[in-house]
Amino acid sequence: MPSEAVPTPLKTERHHWWPRTLSKFWANDDGIAHCVSFDGDLLPSPPKSFGVIGNDNHILFSPDGPTVWDESFEKSYSKADSAFDDLIRWLQTLMSPIPASTAPFAERLSPFTLSDERHAMLAECLASLIVRSPNFRFRVRQDIESIRKDMGLAAPQADSSLIGMNVRFGQQTLSTAMAKRGKFAVLLSGESEFIFGDGFLHNISSIANPPLGPRCLIPLTPEIAVFYTRPGSYRSFPKAFVANLRPEEVAFVNRTVQIYATRFLFFRDIHPVIDPAFSQGKHLEIEGHRSSWLNALEDSIANGIFKGGQFQQRGD
Repeated sequence: MPSEAVPTPLKTERHHWWPRTLSKFWANDDGIAHCVSFDGDLLPSPPKSFGVIGNDNHILFSPDGPTVWDESFEKSYSKADSAFDDLIRWLQTLMSPIPASTAPFAERLSPFTLSDERHAMLAECLASLIVRSPNFRFRVRQDIESIRKDMGLAAPQADSSLIGMNVRFGQQTLSTAMAKRGKFAVLLSGESEFIFGDGFLHNISSIANPPLGPRCLIPLTPEIAVFYTRPGSYRSFPKAFVANLRPEEVAFVNRTVQIYATRFLFFRDIHPVIDPAFSQGKHLEIEGHRSSWLNALEDSIANGIFKGGQFQQRGD
């Protein structure tokens, strides 16, 4: 009788939650980016060395050896990884003639045409950063372990494979939910710099079902951050805006990164002032993932229209 075939183990891989096609834009003139840990350690290195966890997107069904059901869902991020370079090159061409100021966002936003193709690309790339981020995996772990505790399991802890089972379809679910709907604001840092981290502001804690109102604020390069929102109601056009930020507004965006991050922050040249929230080494959150500044930005891009070349809010 023929013997049963022995399953082949999945190949060990370096899975980047900070894609190399994106992190390269954080290199300084010497090709170096900087990583600072929550306890203050500073590490300069080529950016491709950061944001990687071995086999993070592998699902292994048995601790005793390979099975025929083992799988890797790393390829679900291939489309985003291939798009980051073109996406960033395009975003770098966007400018606003309105200087940064203390004026309301309605007086500072410049609309631009966003094609369905570019919208889909933004959705694909932002979704990939959310779903891969250690912050999102942490939320998934919390939910799984809470359910397992409620079930009375003696060992409610969730291993990486169980987390992977709950994440593997997240890229498709979230990118589809964000594609063709919602609005974007491209935020420019001017003479300041954004930072990145192993967490950033978003309101996604599960992708068991498509989220009703996804929202995120993600620095993509030291010069560019993107805010995406899909509120309950909003005007269809314009779909996207660009705005120049004041240094204190860039500092606010960076503080949100420090709140949501837990272990690592990344920067190009300007070392951020470390916030006490980051020093705790925990994934924290802003209540409701909202603030007065973000609410004002969201309201302006959701309800603003242009008449006679002038920006107007709903009701004006």
